Amino acid sequence: MEDDSKKIALYKKINGFTGPLSRSRNHWRTKVIAKILAQYTWLKNKGQRKATVEDITQEWRRMFGLNQFWKIEKIENDTAYCEIHFACSLEKTGDVQACHRLMEYDRALLNNIGGQLVVLESRADPNVLGFCKVAIRTRDDKRGDLIPAYLK
Repeated sequence: MEDDSKKIALYKKINGFTGPLSRSRNHWRTKVIAKILAQYTWLKNKGQRKATVEDITQEWRRMFGLNQFWKIEKIENDTAYCEIHFACSLEKTGDVQACHRLMEYDRALLNNIGGQLVVLESRADPNVLGFCKVAIRTRDDKRGDLIPAYLK
């Protein structure tokens, strides 16, 4: 549990910095930082490429190590629908574009694993309460039926 509290504190610190950065005129730095952090996480946690949506999703959760915050709601039609319950510095800001930039970390991490991520509902939207909803598919899935929150 002490290790969990350290991870939570670290994630909150990183989110507390990158969230506001993603809303600034220097928001492009968010992508750079996110990709570096994703690569660090991948190497530190000995990430593994996966082939199926279920395996990709489980590996994504393992990379974070705090499964209580990253929940799998359901897997159907080769799509995992998940919830992110971790506190976010963008919550209720109305800046869903910044959320899209901030989620570059998850997209980069999932790309390494073999997947892709779409944020369906973002807590940056003041109408979304409790958690963000995301979908995960394999990286080579070309369907365009999921509408990202930042385009709504």
